[in-house]
Amino acid sequence: MVKLEIVRGKKGPDDKLVLVHAYGEPLSFSDLLLILRFYFESEESYYPKPRNQGSCYLMKAILEEYSGLPHEEILRRYQLDRKIKKTLVLERLHEVLE
Repeated sequence: MVKLEIVRGKKGPDDKLVLVHAYGEPLSFSDLLLILRFYFESEESYYPKPRNQGSCYLMKAILEEYSGLPHEEILRRYQLDRKIKKTLVLERLHEVLE
């Protein structure tokens, strides 16, 4: 079971963070879309349009990731490399393919 916990962020009263508790379970596309919805809403509340880019800024970063630009470059461009702890990624594809 994947548990998504929505908690108050630090940017302002409508800022939200999503804590993911996956217990070794895969994160589904449905889970990912729900997480994105909360982040988009949070960005819109804190950086409202037209004065700011709102969720468009996050969407630009997502599109760059989709386009295959280097991940570390995207993190630097959007100043995300300094904000969070590094994510540990374990690639176990060889176990699936064997």
